[in-house]
Amino acid sequence: MAIAKGWEGRIKVGSTDGDTVMLHMNSWTLAFAGDALEATAFGNKDRVYATGLRTGTVDFAGYYESSEARQKYMVDRMKAGSTNARYQVDCLYATTPKGFTGEAILTALSIGGAVDGLVPFSGSFQVAGGISTV
Repeated sequence: MAIAKGWEGRIKVGSTDGDTVMLHMNSWTLAFAGDALEATAFGNKDRVYATGLRTGTVDFAGYYESSEARQKYMVDRMKAGSTNARYQVDCLYATTPKGFTGEAILTALSIGGAVDGLVPFSGSFQVAGGISTV
C-alpha cells in the first residue's frame, strides 16, 4: 500500500482542454458532500431519507507570485467577472491512485499580505459534475 505524503502533492489547474501545475501552492482540500432528501411519510415511526445529489469543492492555498501563469489567469478572470469559466482541476500525489480530477468553477480568490511573511494566495472551486480518480 502506498501512503500519500503531503510534500508529494500538487494541484493542476487549466482550461478544460489542458492543465498546468500551479506553482507555489502548499495545500489543497477536496471535500465531497451529498444531499440527504427526507422521504418520511405518514405511518413511519422514524425519519426516512433517500440519497440526493453529490457535490464537491476544492480549496487551495499557497503564496502569491505575480508572474505565475495560472495565478495570473485566475486573478484576471475574477477581475473581469468571468468566474463561470470551466477549469480542469487535478489534485494529485506521486502515489497510486495519483489523485482526483474534475471540472470546476472558480468561486473565490484571496490575496493577502503581512509585513513579516510571504503574500498568501488562496481560492476555492465548486466542482461542476463528477470527480474521477486518476
